Amino acid sequence: MKKGFFKWVHLIMIISIIGSLLVACSSSSSGTSKDGKVTLKVLDWNNTNTKETEKMIKETVEKELPNVKLEFEYINWDTDFSSVMQTRIAGKQLPDIIMIKGGDHPKYTEHLMDLSTEEFMSEFPEDIRKALQIDGKDYAVPYTSNFQGVFYNKRIFTENNIEIPKTWDELMAVAETLKSKGITPFTSHFKDYQIGNSFNQFATIEVYSKNPTWGNDLQKGKVSFATSPEFKTVFEHFEEIYKYSNKDPFGLDFTGAAEMFAKEETAMWIIGTWSTAQVLKNNPNLEIGFFPTPATDEKNTKIIMQPDHTFSASATTKHPKEVKQVLEVFATNKDMAKKYIDIVQTESLIPDVVSAVQAPYVEDINNYKSIGAADANLGNVQIPWPYQEQSGNYIAEWLLGNKTLDKALKASDDFKSKVKFSTK
Repeated sequence: MKKGFFKWVHLIMIISIIGSLLVACSSSSSGTSKDGKVTLKVLDWNNTNTKETEKMIKETVEKELPNVKLEFEYINWDTDFSSVMQTRIAGKQLPDIIMIKGGDHPKYTEHLMDLSTEEFMSEFPEDIRKALQIDGKDYAVPYTSNFQGVFYNKRIFTENNIEIPKTWDELMAVAETLKSKGITPFTSHFKDYQIGNSFNQFATIEVYSKNPTWGNDLQKGKVSFATSPEFKTVFEHFEEIYKYSNKDPFGLDFTGAAEMFAKEETAMWIIGTWSTAQVLKNNPNLEIGFFPTPATDEKNTKIIMQPDHTFSASATTKHPKEVKQVLEVFATNKDMAKKYIDIVQTESLIPDVVSAVQAPYVEDINNYKSIGAADANLGNVQIPWPYQEQSGNYIAEWLLGNKTLDKALKASDDFKSKVKFSTK
């Protein structure tokens, strides 16, 4: 009898241990806390007023979805985002929700959830969805767009009777006039991402305006940097900007550039709307104007638009239901969308959501929309950001005297073999 008793006790103990392990595994895999709340991890590359946006998003989402808790992690897009994503993908540790910069999706498509059949995607106009779709499928909730061009100090332009330039030659004439008056024409921060960003700006107006498939043709070996007069022009633009920039642009980063422009130490900054919040934080009274980056040919001088903040879901998330619910909040809650763009000072891609920001540059952008907009994603999709960034490094070497212009162009061609393209 004792033998049978101990046998039953032994069996009960085994069952109990197995049950405990199952519960532990279930708890670990689901991420559900004792109070029934599901914690979703969000990877966010936005670096503008993050405390304000995070607080507002959490309050809104957690009010609509009481069972959901959001946990944010911030990654600097221009320096760390790509490497962090690759590491997380390799380790199968992607967060549940990922803010992805518009145009970067082709690099991660196979790891993202297909949202094409979700009802909330119908909130967006077809042309906005198409700008982000991969092979006709939706992998992201569009959220904001940025506009890129030349931001300028209205006071300096007015006091010096300077008219808005419409061509590149006119822009250089403005720079020469400012320089002759002892005013530094351009803010340049070549320490970080500005060369890569301007690379795409200049290519959009000088190259893709003439050949929208230039990047695809590059992949197929039909064109090259070294033999393209248009891309030589793109590279030469940097030499001219460098000539009229602040001292030591290679020692200046974005934060320092924003402070410099805010202090009215320079007259112009070729950048995007993501910069204005930081500038106005330093000087709320600064009158910032905006005009499109002038092309060599005036007909190609257009405002450059790019889908910017978008929200995607990991294809392997353990909480697909809750993740989709959160993405639905992003797609449908117009009050949250308006608060977001007012904080970050950008434009919403959700219909009828208009920024309350009252600033001269906003009026300028709205006026320039009427002359047509060029889609920056055209180049970003065809020539991935790491390739633009590397070409920027060759441009920097040329500007610093370590390469000739021809060698910088050829180096960009040679780097093609190391690039993982997403389109053919």
